[in-house]
Amino acid sequence: MHGLKGLRRHALIFGTITSLIATGLWVHLEGAGATSTNPDTIQYAQTTGSSGTYIRYIPGDGSAPTNQSVTSGGGCATPNPNGPPILAFSAKYYANGYSGSSVPATVGAYKARTGVCRITQAWSIEVNEALIYAPGSSPLTVGRLFTRAQLQLQREDKPTTVPPVPTTGQLVERLGSTIVGTTNYSISGGAGGTPITADTGTLANGFDSVEVRVLTPSTGSVSVVGPTSTFTLAGEVCPGEAITTSSGDVTATLTFVSGSSCKSYTDFSASSEDKSVTFLSQQLAGAHLTANFDWGYFPYCRADGVSDTVPPCPATQVDFGDGVFRTETYCAAVDPSAQTSPPYNPPPWCATSRHVDYVLDPGGSGATVAHITETWDGLGDIIWRH
Repeated sequence: MHGLKGLRRHALIFGTITSLIATGLWVHLEGAGATSTNPDTIQYAQTTGSSGTYIRYIPGDGSAPTNQSVTSGGGCATPNPNGPPILAFSAKYYANGYSGSSVPATVGAYKARTGVCRITQAWSIEVNEALIYAPGSSPLTVGRLFTRAQLQLQREDKPTTVPPVPTTGQLVERLGSTIVGTTNYSISGGAGGTPITADTGTLANGFDSVEVRVLTPSTGSVSVVGPTSTFTLAGEVCPGEAITTSSGDVTATLTFVSGSSCKSYTDFSASSEDKSVTFLSQQLAGAHLTANFDWGYFPYCRADGVSDTVPPCPATQVDFGDGVFRTETYCAAVDPSAQTSPPYNPPPWCATSRHVDYVLDPGGSGATVAHITETWDGLGDIIWRH
């Protein structure tokens, strides 16, 4: 079993998001494995034909994928999905360079290549153009975040030097209007050569759009090509649903009691090694959640802390997002009808119960150990760290 060689400090960090950037919230009591399913993904699989291009939504729980056909229109025509789009397409043109202002442009798709239709060619992205992907308005994806994008790019400009100078560019990840990440890419060889995969990697707090830019040379040009570009979606929990994570002897269940809509989260995990639970989520005003924590087993301690020879059981420490640890606050369960928008007073999260049971060490040492469980209640987002 874990953690019985000595008492560990345990802390529970609850943070709220005060900007458009999704800030993580983390509980850490003196202890994530992965969530119960793989993440949902979107594949942009380009094929030839007037309506052959399609989008595929692949659920992480193993259920059947949803395919969506797309009419490319050929040349200067933004791809037109059949029904509310699972994946949204848009484009921009920066007349004075990417550091300046932009105007909307038209997406171009032709013969399994996608680009921007402002500067020739219609099906490629040129310097100062940008192709943008985002979660669409389909019920499967509306309001959700990406955590990763892997875009297959092919060079379209013809090198004029020997050896060829690579075409370079950048992926720009945004959350709202804020840039939360950038990813540089480089494509060697000639036009129409082997595609590369430009990969954002995983962004812990997620992003809601990714923009493909071309930087050099001045004649540089790339297209998004097939067979598949993949977008990994953040998790989602909706009112009335619960999610659970566990690792070793640590288990946490988060229940979305009530709220106006579903909320995205990029991580919900636990660790028995340091007795922590992490929940990184998108801010959703007025969301009422409860949490149940089984923190597992600790060396023998006194729940009341009244002893000269036995150490007190460790208390959860709370960080409300300012980096300062505070001892957990106890309260009655939250009445949502009596609450307004953040900030809340008392704090947005507090413990509604804490139990310490004394049992024989499940690890077989024969010692008596303390088994600690807690329940919490609150509105707004949380992050736990021990």
